[in-house]
Amino acid sequence: MPNVLLIAACVLMVQVFLDKNPDLFETGLERSDLKIFLLCVILGLTGWATLCRPVRGETLKLRELEYVQAATAFGVGHARIMAKHIAPNVMHPVLITTVLSFSELILYEAVLTYVGVGVDPSMNSFGGMINPARSEMSRDPVVWWSFAAAFGFMVTLVLAANLFADGVRDAFDPRARSFRPRLIKRPAA
Repeated sequence: MPNVLLIAACVLMVQVFLDKNPDLFETGLERSDLKIFLLCVILGLTGWATLCRPVRGETLKLRELEYVQAATAFGVGHARIMAKHIAPNVMHPVLITTVLSFSELILYEAVLTYVGVGVDPSMNSFGGMINPARSEMSRDPVVWWSFAAAFGFMVTLVLAANLFADGVRDAFDPRARSFRPRLIKRPAA
């Protein structure tokens, strides 16, 4: 089942609950805050499986390496092996998968809000920016800059997240440390 359909179904169920119980909220702002919080929870609950498969595979691979088996033979505890050997070597797939999922989540939010089942129209979001920009594109003098601004901000956010993750991965990947070029300082003549 595609993730966006599952997410849309869950968000619609939350919407039905909120519509049937308007007395739970004093203001529309409280309702909007709860709706965006529940959207984030739903996105988190549906997105964890993407991360588990590479982490499990990498952990099973690392478990069979000689230094992990040597630590086990010397009687090192499981928690210490996980903290010292497994976790540092698993963090780069976690980081890559998380950043790619972040990009997907931005797209899901924009699509859901564009369709009308995402965050409330009173909240600022990418889907909320794209939907009015679509109607502006159909006018006789075409107003394209609002659509271009929404698209530009989405691309900038995703690109910044990818560049940040690349820098963090380079800094924390234990396997990349030995291959990183080092600058050699030569004495001044």
